[in-house]
Amino acid sequence: MTFSGNMKENKPRTVKDTWESELGYGWSHSGRRCARHRPPESTMSVSSDIRFTRRKLSRPCRGCCAALASLLVLLLLAAVAVYLAHLYLFGDPLNRQTFRGSFVVASWPQNEAIQGNITREAVLQQSFLNLYQNTELRSCFVAAEILALDSVEKGERVHFEVSFEPIFTAVATSEVASILEHELSSPRFFNNINIFPETLHIEESSMISSLESDDSETTLEDAATTEAITLEVEEFSKCYPRTLSLCSYLPYNSTTYPNLVGHTSKDAILKDLVAFRELLDAECSHLAQDFVCQMLQPRCEQGRLVKPCRAYCHAFHAGCGARLPDRLKPLFNCSLHFPEYFGPGSCMPEPDCHGGLNRLALSRRSCDGVPDCASAEDERSCTHCAAAGAGALRCALDTRCLPQHLRCDGTPDCPDGSDETGCLWISRSLAWWRRERGETTLGAVRSRAGYAVWSERGRDGKICATPFDNDKRALKSVATSLCRAMSFKVATNVEVTQDLEELGDETPEYVEVVDPFAPEISFLKSECPERKIIKIVCDQLECGVPSARGVSARSGVEGLPRAARPGDWPWHAALLRAGVHACDAALLHPGWLITTASCFQGQPNIEWTARFGTVRIQSTTPWQQEQRVVEIINSPVEGSMLSLVRLEKPVEMTDFVRPVCLPENSTSSDDMVCNTLSWTRNRDQLQRVHVVINPMKTCENVSIATVNGICSERLYDKDDCDEEEYAGSSMMCFDQKTKHWLLVGVSGWRIACTKIGLGRPRIYDAISSQIDWIKQTILNNPR
Repeated sequence: MTFSGNMKENKPRTVKDTWESELGYGWSHSGRRCARHRPPESTMSVSSDIRFTRRKLSRPCRGCCAALASLLVLLLLAAVAVYLAHLYLFGDPLNRQTFRGSFVVASWPQNEAIQGNITREAVLQQSFLNLYQNTELRSCFVAAEILALDSVEKGERVHFEVSFEPIFTAVATSEVASILEHELSSPRFFNNINIFPETLHIEESSMISSLESDDSETTLEDAATTEAITLEVEEFSKCYPRTLSLCSYLPYNSTTYPNLVGHTSKDAILKDLVAFRELLDAECSHLAQDFVCQMLQPRCEQGRLVKPCRAYCHAFHAGCGARLPDRLKPLFNCSLHFPEYFGPGSCMPEPDCHGGLNRLALSRRSCDGVPDCASAEDERSCTHCAAAGAGALRCALDTRCLPQHLRCDGTPDCPDGSDETGCLWISRSLAWWRRERGETTLGAVRSRAGYAVWSERGRDGKICATPFDNDKRALKSVATSLCRAMSFKVATNVEVTQDLEELGDETPEYVEVVDPFAPEISFLKSECPERKIIKIVCDQLECGVPSARGVSARSGVEGLPRAARPGDWPWHAALLRAGVHACDAALLHPGWLITTASCFQGQPNIEWTARFGTVRIQSTTPWQQEQRVVEIINSPVEGSMLSLVRLEKPVEMTDFVRPVCLPENSTSSDDMVCNTLSWTRNRDQLQRVHVVINPMKTCENVSIATVNGICSERLYDKDDCDEEEYAGSSMMCFDQKTKHWLLVGVSGWRIACTKIGLGRPRIYDAISSQIDWIKQTILNNPR
């Protein structure tokens, strides 16, 4: 098995790269530093009105000055001596230390309610900040981060990370743990949170970072991200028989306790069943009973809890969200507690989605090559999949299915060759990888951090670190190749770690690298007796690249149909107001969108959600993601209507969800091919429209011209006009030099199209004049 990693490409670092290292996938802000790291308050003092008065000095004063000068010279020499002694005794300055750990929360405050932006993660993070800022380690404490909340048998396991920058001596794990142990036994800052102190586990996370190398193409840069990196082995729960008669119809037989509402037994459910029966009696949704039953008796499969999918939760909320009792609303928070669908077994999708399409009179969409259900059931029973047999692999964007053994066999079998992509990847675990890749050739999460995995002819496994587990340059070369293959620009960290993942009775498979410095890295099957594997952290995901298009991703509009296919515009987002599509937006960062302020005028209390990865509003694709909007920041530029929108949690980067590029200040769109996106009049199919930029004087007499505006006119073939452009829609131009799509403007108002010559030109709010504000806002608020 060979892999071409393009390892010899060598690009000079530019100012743009510097910013992208901060705002690439997982953009970050620098944390607080210890005293010795702080820059001076000012490096230069300038005044245009400074005058000096010169006076003659007497002989005694001259003697005093000579003595003072001698004293200053002695002090300077002493300082140099102290500095040299410090370097000799202590060596190089100590690097930042990161400690990761976890503990189990038995219960949360009874009166807990999520209000505004306050979540359990936010409360815990603030508790950590207050704790370590009031201890003897406060001078070196940098940051605290809540990585994840996982359901376990006793409650919820909290995964956290705390960072320090030591001054003279390293911070010991025992010091960090001792402070937390004392807090958990006598809580001051974790007040009203019931924690099991005996479940606390903490250890230092040591990674190889910023390794020295003469080859600039493989230089590892410091990680510039605040994305939660959760690489822990999946936690397992004990399975019990499903016994609740209300839910006897569920298509599985095993459940687990505590359930998703917190009940620890069937008796506890029965005592609390009245509130749920009232919800069912209200008949607020045809999904109500099934969703409630999956909360009370969630599926347990091979010791793993399988929650309802996030899209399924949103569908339930559309009908029953307003009828939920106040005490249950935090438990039914779709964005926080329910996962996105990433392959079979990742979560429970909405039942009978295929029948739902028929009820919406959308049966024509079955077997058209584009999944309209999270589980792709509308594409499973088709004739083109029947011949491939059970467990067939779908060509993601084509009406064809393949047997699993044809994946990564060296021969493209899908028309777009997608069955030969992603044969080497970075994933959170092998089980996770199998779920993501279990049914389709595209769509796996582009994890910024994870373990190096491989796939060949239907088999898969991990890359063994042996025999290069102690060779930093070799590990760095492999990490760089893998990151670039996933369209990240750099590898920031690489680590050799023990493989702790268990796969039941299955014996894990490993391969080892033959020559990590070869242009094409080859692998051989390995026994890997010590089970040492490679963990990698990448950074700076390439923006403006529709990766689902494969080799044609950098060809601009060539081959692009008018009706958008999944993955054609992966940065496009539909903004839903109380569940109804109202505006559009563009993804700039995993946690940030850009749109227009006109969407939110006069509606401060309406809940907004952003939907990604779909080109049909009434469909739910396997690649769809949704996140709640928690903050809206309007542009400070006078006359501008741009707004930045912060999401509750960052979205996952996939072939179908990834950010668009911002233009450089000097970029000109005059000679670029530009497009905007609109929806068909039935509001259910995304379409692209060719846009031509006109001089501003063309718009002055028929539209309200602005200083920050771009005057444009849309073109149609044969006066064809069948779409409506939503407020917040993007104006994008393809840069022939960089082969990336750039976001040039944002529409301020909703407008229906008209035939050529009958409609007025359209003005877009220009991005170029506000790039600094956009970058700074995201840098200051990375999460």
